[in-house]
Amino acid sequence: MIYNINNELRNFTYITSVYKCISAYNLKGHTIGRKIGDMLEILTMGGVYKNESLVKRLDTEGKLEGFTTAGHKVEFGFYEDPTSKTMLFGAIECKCVGVEETKAGKGTAYLRKLKINDKFSVDFQARWMQNSLSAIITLLSANKNTCKIQLENSQKNKKEIICIKKGENIKLAVTENGILSHTTPLGDMRQEIPGIIRICKTIKCDKIENSTVQFSLYNCLRGPQTIEKAKQASFVAMDLRKKIDNHWGKEELLSTNKKMTFVHVICEYSHWEEKSQNVIQCCIDHNIIVPDAVIIKAFDVFEEEFGLGNMLDMISKSKYISEERVKVAVKKVFDYFDEHLFYDISLQSYVCFDYKKGKLVISPIA
Repeated sequence: MIYNINNELRNFTYITSVYKCISAYNLKGHTIGRKIGDMLEILTMGGVYKNESLVKRLDTEGKLEGFTTAGHKVEFGFYEDPTSKTMLFGAIECKCVGVEETKAGKGTAYLRKLKINDKFSVDFQARWMQNSLSAIITLLSANKNTCKIQLENSQKNKKEIICIKKGENIKLAVTENGILSHTTPLGDMRQEIPGIIRICKTIKCDKIENSTVQFSLYNCLRGPQTIEKAKQASFVAMDLRKKIDNHWGKEELLSTNKKMTFVHVICEYSHWEEKSQNVIQCCIDHNIIVPDAVIIKAFDVFEEEFGLGNMLDMISKSKYISEERVKVAVKKVFDYFDEHLFYDISLQSYVCFDYKKGKLVISPIA
């Protein structure tokens, strides 16, 4: 299957579908969030390892020195002589900027303490929405570890009863079509909210004491650090270009005269707002998207191959090198998408990594 990248491309930022996938694992955000980046790296590594000429010249997790003498740690560097690390001609850096959950209010303003029959409202407003929407949460009952709430959706004029345990959460989301939906505790967001999510909020049950329940509210932010990541990757590209080719600018040399090629591989592209896109496209030779659908499929494959309890440990570059089963799992992802995992933003084509006449080359594939 060749995935249609247009399923994900929009002219606005939105909550990546990868967030739906990892929410189902009910793990701490920083734990699973790091593994999205690791998954991006081993898929990229799988693409590099398909070219024997690149593998022979590969230095993984090395520190590359630029014109400024600053050292830049990138995932993959390529030298004509990787043993002595001389004649650098290419680098691939992977960047992932996920969803960040922040408290909905300063101080204790994000907390809600409810007794039986107390209620609070969660409101949604945006310029692109035709009408404001809200969900009203009413506490119906509570015991030691579980409470029962009523959720009233202002759009659907519908009331639903939800049981939620201490430590669990539900999510409220508005899709690109302006539809307000919610998840159930430990539910699968991919099934419960199938559309593209533009606004998402989390309601967590923190404490249950003497029929009083404390809830906390969080806003889900779309890649708030993308501009910093964009500037960082762009500086690395320019610094290496200046040292190898003696030019800072991407357009100052014809591609045929360039010795250095810098490739920027990113996932969760829906978090990259216009200014961040402009920065990387101005400064970096090739910016490549790995679609959400590919990352999600990769997590599904790893869960199937290794089980939920073991899969996170297997998602690493070192495991890709040492464990044949990890290579097999990555190959299954490549086979599923007919080798079409990497989409070049400027070329508007799926591509592969290649080596030609001493250069790292990005080659379109049909």
